[in-house]
Amino acid sequence: MAATGNEKAPRCAGGMGKTGLLALFVGLLAGLVLYLPWETVWNAVLHRVLAERLPGAHVFWQSLDHAGPLGFRLNGVVAGAPGWPVSPRAQSVVVRLGVSPRLSIRADTGGRELHIVCLETGDFDVSGSANLACLGRRDFLGSVDVRADGRVDRRAGVLESGLLDLRGKALQLPGGLWLGDAVLALEYKAGSLRIRNFTLREPLQVRVEGTAALTPGGLLESPYAVSGEIVRGQSAVPFRAEGRLNNFFGGPSAVR
Repeated sequence: MAATGNEKAPRCAGGMGKTGLLALFVGLLAGLVLYLPWETVWNAVLHRVLAERLPGAHVFWQSLDHAGPLGFRLNGVVAGAPGWPVSPRAQSVVVRLGVSPRLSIRADTGGRELHIVCLETGDFDVSGSANLACLGRRDFLGSVDVRADGRVDRRAGVLESGLLDLRGKALQLPGGLWLGDAVLALEYKAGSLRIRNFTLREPLQVRVEGTAALTPGGLLESPYAVSGEIVRGQSAVPFRAEGRLNNFFGGPSAVR
């Protein structure tokens, strides 16, 4: 009987050894998650990713906090690049990683928040509202409600298709132009941008449709052409306009 007891002892000790190794592994993993300097890690990762994905852009932030293995918060974010007519900025940007959704982002544009959700399939959804001051220019004022969805080709890293709907009650654009009850609906597919609808109630009632042929590497130089009508009292006056997308940031356009 004594021999039988001695035979069982090594098995018991071996079982305890496996449990101990598992506990040690779990402890090391927990320590790594809890005590790794995630602020430093995410700062390094972001700088590398931005340099690869946006080589011509400059993105800065005042601080990074609330960092962990699955997310972080950036404070005082400012972006810009040579040739950009705007300098996008946000008071804070909260990033969270997961399985479904794969990525979620909440951006505070100055009292107004945008929510972005990205799935593993490349599909994305944007909702919320944005303060136009986030464009970094004093000649843009007001806020717009934003709704967008689409799909990104994850291998190529390019937009395949998308819909964008913007609505604003009172907006100021370059040149001191004030717009009231403005709605803009855009559709993108296969390198072509369609202006599905643009309506305006003030200072004039306007209804417009059109298209834009996007220029690779020079989006704002893309030509557009629109047609519609201006409503005056009981009559509607047709018109056409053409130019480049950067006209909306203060450049001239041709109207006839």
